[in-house]
Amino acid sequence: MQSYFDIENLPSEFGGKASLEYDHEEFSRSMVEDDVRTAKFWGSVEKSRHVADDHLAQVATPPATPPLAITAS
Repeated sequence: MQSYFDIENLPSEFGGKASLEYDHEEFSRSMVEDDVRTAKFWGSVEKSRHVADDHLAQVATPPATPPLAITAS
């Protein structure tokens, strides 16, 4: 199996020698950039702006919690 994998670049969790760290924020930014590039490639620029804005809004602000009960009048 070693002939199929580069042991130096394979993460240690899979038997390799590389140690990787996962940064969720960096990964999220990378995925947003990728979504924008993909949307531009396929010609949906409006969609790319919406995807980027929506994702950044979700990351920046948590959703508002609705009240548990309606106030009496």
